[in-house]
Amino acid sequence: MPSILIIDNEHSIRKDIYAFLKRDGYDIKTTKNGAEGIQLAIANDFEFVMIEQELSDHNGLKVLQSIKKVKPETVCFVIANDPSFEVAVESANLGACSYIPKPLSYEGLSFHLSKGAKHRQLFIEARNLRRERYNNLQELSREKSMFKTVLNSINGGVLVINTDGELVYFNNASLKYLNLENLEPGEQILQKLPKPIIQQVSEYLLAKKFKSSISEIELEIIPKNKLFIQSVCSHIPRNKDGFSGIVLVTRDVTKKRELEQVKSQFVSMVAHELKNPLVAVEGFLQLIQNPGIQLTEMKKDDFIKRSSDRVQSLFQLVNDLLDISKMEQRDKYRELEILDFAEVVETVVESFELECKKKNISITIEKEEELPLIKVEKNEISRLANNLFSNALKYNKIDGTINISLSSNENYMIFAIEDSGIGIKESDKSKLFQEFFRAMNKQTRIVSGTGLGLTIVKRIVESYHGKIKFESEYGEGTKFIVKLPIVKN
Repeated sequence: MPSILIIDNEHSIRKDIYAFLKRDGYDIKTTKNGAEGIQLAIANDFEFVMIEQELSDHNGLKVLQSIKKVKPETVCFVIANDPSFEVAVESANLGACSYIPKPLSYEGLSFHLSKGAKHRQLFIEARNLRRERYNNLQELSREKSMFKTVLNSINGGVLVINTDGELVYFNNASLKYLNLENLEPGEQILQKLPKPIIQQVSEYLLAKKFKSSISEIELEIIPKNKLFIQSVCSHIPRNKDGFSGIVLVTRDVTKKRELEQVKSQFVSMVAHELKNPLVAVEGFLQLIQNPGIQLTEMKKDDFIKRSSDRVQSLFQLVNDLLDISKMEQRDKYRELEILDFAEVVETVVESFELECKKKNISITIEKEEELPLIKVEKNEISRLANNLFSNALKYNKIDGTINISLSSNENYMIFAIEDSGIGIKESDKSKLFQEFFRAMNKQTRIVSGTGLGLTIVKRIVESYHGKIKFESEYGEGTKFIVKLPIVKN
């Protein structure tokens, strides 16, 4: 039911309007002064308000202004005893829907109220549209902000380019991976890109229709292997066969390249280490099998023994490589147990008893009372102790010494093994833990080995978040110090 407020000094006017409109079902309230009219209009949601131009306590236009300021959706009419063009214009400027001269008639009121109802409906629809537009803009702004946040947070660089070759969007990572200082949306981007990427992007921009496939290339951005990137280009679809531009994603693949290079070098080194013993064995066998060469039985036995030694070194190399492979797999799963490292050391020393007697090596073991336990895989930690003790023995002098100490601090069990052997040259110290590295000098030529023993030791120590270091003086000996985390509580 439509509601209406009538503000008029004259009782007869209020009575006439009430009578006219009551028959049409309006909910009507009346008042004779402007102050009360303003309060009623603001406190209630009237659809229509009729205001006398000249009230006893207020100017009608002031009342109109006060109501429209708070209730802009309320349709107001100004009623005038002495209508004038100037007042009609002013009332319209203040928001009045109509300026109605007296005397009033039922037909006239019905016409103006019908007009006011349409005016109110248009106002409400316009207000709702403004609210909807505002909400849509807010949502769009949130989505745009979220889109930017997501793109700026990912590791890959992103460039969006329209069909005219103009930059639409970029994130910070794209500047880094393309080695650019700055980019501006709307600028022609192709001239700033590396040549391989220009060719890649141009192929898509010049395409006659949408391509579902993507293009991937890798290129060097900063020389000397400082930055390699992968560039992935694809169309942005539009309609059935069209496209609105392209998206270019760049990723840092420098570490991947470095890994591939290391793997290639490792395979090359393995092949070299495998080849040398095989060549020697083949040479010995050819000499033995050659009927044109007369060999004594002693010489044949010597060649067979040398071949056997080479085969044993191959077995050792293969076992070391398998150990490295197993360690990488055990990073995911290990059968750990709590054990006393002193027992492991004693077992290893006993296994080398015969070799120690051959070189007359004296061994001392100093053990801290109540040495803390460690949580490790037994086979790995035995290999660690075995490799270090084996080196201390192989590279030691006749009548030499090996001193072992087992101690601890607040966080680590400390295993130190010191020999009186040939030591390590200063130039070789930085290479000591590298794969296949073996120091080359007169004393080491007769010592067999794969060059992987210390590499394995270092990997084992680091896999338990331990520490390893060494001290050595060439000609005087070497000391290795291993720290492994202890089991607490």
